[in-house]
Amino acid sequence: MPNRVVHFEIISPEAERLQRFFAEVFDWAIDTSNPMNYGMVNTGARDYGIQGGIGAPGAFGSSHVTFYVEVDDVDAALAKAVEAGGTVAMPKTNIGGAPGAETILAQFTDPLGNRFGLSQRHAQPAPARARPARKAAPKAKAKPKAKPKAKPKVKAKAKPAKKAARRR
Repeated sequence: MPNRVVHFEIISPEAERLQRFFAEVFDWAIDTSNPMNYGMVNTGARDYGIQGGIGAPGAFGSSHVTFYVEVDDVDAALAKAVEAGGTVAMPKTNIGGAPGAETILAQFTDPLGNRFGLSQRHAQPAPARARPARKAAPKAKAKPKAKPKAKPKVKAKAKPAKKAARRR
């Protein structure tokens, strides 16, 4: 199965200038509200197209344009790139995310020096530890059925005593 392009990136020492430029030219919304002022680009892509970023160079190079290809395994993809004549430009780096859903990135250059990115999204969490088998809970003994309460006995009303015969 082919791997798809999932992100593009434009890196320059003049990142703010390029953020303004591309926002104006393409009407992109660019959000830099993060500690690195990395401009997360919303291209408006919904059914097709990709989002991207515009930022300043970090520890891994100078000005460049990169697109990121999503792969199942960053280590395996980097190894294939090196075997085919490429060079690792940025080693495997976990950029965070929710536990079990981290994004891992890496970059390499092709034999002509062009930079490409790799993205492994939703990295697999460490295998779960086997849980000891649970013992079945002992079955509760059936409670004897409660006897229906007897209706209280109603005392018969005392019959009025016969009046003594009248004496004449």
